[in-house]
Amino acid sequence: MYKKFRTISICLFGVFLMFSCIKKHGRKETEENLKTAMEQSLNHQPQTDTSTTKFNVLEVSFYEGPKVYTCEFKVNLKQKMPDRLVDTTGYMKAEISKDFNTVSRIY
Repeated sequence: MYKKFRTISICLFGVFLMFSCIKKHGRKETEENLKTAMEQSLNHQPQTDTSTTKFNVLEVSFYEGPKVYTCEFKVNLKQKMPDRLVDTTGYMKAEISKDFNTVSRIY
């Protein structure tokens, strides 16, 4: 009986140890992943002409919720017009899923 208890407790401890060692994202890594996800979303929209319009995410501030990251981005837009180059900076707010695949713009 004692041998079974010892074997089960060692297995449970091993499983606990295995799941406690899962690496969590650092703040810098999370920021970079959020910036990349937003840039991908903005630059690969079907209605965006990528030959004339380029988005560049400069900064991000975010709140980590239970299912999504709620983010505010500082975004630079460069757009080539026939007679000039438009260069402007503004803010966008979006929700990004924890796996960084789904981006839902709020404004």
